[in-house]
Amino acid sequence: MALIAWWAPLVWLGATAVVIAAVVWYRGRHRSSTAAGIPVAHRERLTALPAYRRALARYRLLVAGFVVCLVAMIAAAAMLTARPAAVALVTPDLNNRDIVLCLDVSGSMVDYDAAVLEVFQQLSVEFTGERISLVVFNASAVTYFPLTADYDYISGQLARLTAEFDDPDAPYYGGTLIGNGSSLVGDGLASCIVRFDHADSDRSRSVILVTDNFVAGEQIFTLPDAAKLAVERGVRVYGINPGDATAKDYLDDLAVEFETAVVDSGGAYYALDDPGVIPSVVDRITSEQASVLPGIQQVQISERPQPWIWLAFASLVGLGLFGWRLKR
Repeated sequence: MALIAWWAPLVWLGATAVVIAAVVWYRGRHRSSTAAGIPVAHRERLTALPAYRRALARYRLLVAGFVVCLVAMIAAAAMLTARPAAVALVTPDLNNRDIVLCLDVSGSMVDYDAAVLEVFQQLSVEFTGERISLVVFNASAVTYFPLTADYDYISGQLARLTAEFDDPDAPYYGGTLIGNGSSLVGDGLASCIVRFDHADSDRSRSVILVTDNFVAGEQIFTLPDAAKLAVERGVRVYGINPGDATAKDYLDDLAVEFETAVVDSGGAYYALDDPGVIPSVVDRITSEQASVLPGIQQVQISERPQPWIWLAFASLVGLGLFGWRLKR
């Protein structure tokens, strides 16, 4: 056990000594200034009586109990003032994981993107060690914010973009229309993959790609090419495809291509037609893969006042009982 305010008992000891010295001085002065009293003959006959001896013994016992409770009360007060605590050296575990949210912000995807962002905004308060980045793409990709573990900042940015999705005049798509076409998924995924830094560090790296894989235009990277790049860089891709629910043959082929690409990267594929399902999917994604590493050792101080509180309470009760008996 350690004392946070180690000097507090010394203050109590000094204050108690001063009080005792003042009481002794006062009683000595009072005694010398009073008369000697009235002499009583044959006092020894009274003090020899069994009833007197029992009463005197009981009185001394009550005084002793009162003094013990008083000392215990002062000791408990001194220790509580000193703030007793348990000190331990702990090594917290950190989820050493990087996650890039890769969102297709073409018109058909905004509702699903907003659902994903809302879920991640809720999860950001539970993260410990994860770094999050957000990249939006259409014809070109834009980093909305880079990899960071500043969860207040992450939450604020996610809330900001979610609000912009509800405003048709908001510039959430700014910088994403530079290119030949729209919803260039392969280029978008490749852009997200190269956003990871510290390639030599032992971190888990994941991309959550939200798109219907409906490409309109010329791409530098096809989706399979981008998946190969993910494998080369040790990045797992998790795909969320709301367009998989349609029955059109050409979109079915796009869904197969999407699923094959993300599974080949070591990730997983999720076909959705309801944004309300996204919370459970994202929760599963974030629980699937994490590299847990020991954090920096920290000194953990936990205050332990409970025994001294109980002692102070018991002493207070004892003082009341003994004081009441002494007055009778």
